[in-house]
Amino acid sequence: MLPKTLFSGKFSLNLSKFCQARFNVILFRVLPFWASRWYLFLIGKIYYFLKKQEKALIQATLRHIFGGDLEPASLKILIKDAFRGIIDHYHEKLFVAYSNFPRLLKFLRNRIKLQGEEELREILAQGRGIILVTGHYGAVEFLPGALAVRGYPVTMICRFQTSRLRESLLERAEAVGLHLVDSEEGNVFLAAAKALKSGRIVITECDEFDEWRPAENQEVNFLRCSLPGDRTLELLQRRSGAPVVTALMQRNGKKWYTMNLAPVRPNSLGTDTTAQRCLQILESSIQDSPSHWYQWKKFGQMINPNIETVDDYQASGSLALELQVPVPI
Repeated sequence: MLPKTLFSGKFSLNLSKFCQARFNVILFRVLPFWASRWYLFLIGKIYYFLKKQEKALIQATLRHIFGGDLEPASLKILIKDAFRGIIDHYHEKLFVAYSNFPRLLKFLRNRIKLQGEEELREILAQGRGIILVTGHYGAVEFLPGALAVRGYPVTMICRFQTSRLRESLLERAEAVGLHLVDSEEGNVFLAAAKALKSGRIVITECDEFDEWRPAENQEVNFLRCSLPGDRTLELLQRRSGAPVVTALMQRNGKKWYTMNLAPVRPNSLGTDTTAQRCLQILESSIQDSPSHWYQWKKFGQMINPNIETVDDYQASGSLALELQVPVPI
């Protein structure tokens, strides 16, 4: 029986912690990829049944951004796919942290294609390190490991939702030469600058909105919304002198992925900041594949869209249509 607090409005776990319950972690150690993915969709269905307000916020945010351009039927498909993408992200996170380790290494070597790798090697050979900018997009959880197993010196700035996740990822990262920097410990900026000085690739996410250092008199347009500019990336680049490359992990279906790498160079007028250009690249990818981005909740909290009355099937609290999860009888 589920605890009464789950139905009393006091259910406070976020999706990441909900997915990382001990029983789920045990299952990920033994289940094949397809089975653990199917299982996590069921977990996601339960979560959003309990967190109706969070579900409504995500729906309202997607309607706010895309509703003016899409017919109602197309918008419903987009919303359904966005929820699938959110759950896919957490499935990939748990797969990296808890699945059979030799199988994971084989997966990272064989299932991910690097587009733009030759230029990445040329830039890295300059000896100044690389600021590798990504976002909460696609199979980003595979990004650092896919580079590390190919011999690249990688440092990743990250935040751990649970101590169990932290311990597992640190152990696995050490085995492949991947250096993880816990954003909750020490001076992250200095750690990143030191890693760049030693010629490493430092991975950071440009859409960590709550970690931005606002720049005075600077605004950026992102997904048709005006946001205060962020000066973190400029400060790091100025301090280290390292070049900037974007990296976005595209899901290609059936366990195939492409890491799209692209150097970030000044525009012809020299007016945009590096952070703005990185956001433009991310925005273009989101417009092409909205379901690949999973920051819709946090973005919705920033822009505060009106939560309109939802459709009948949404008001029921069921995600069966959105997640297309077969419910066992």
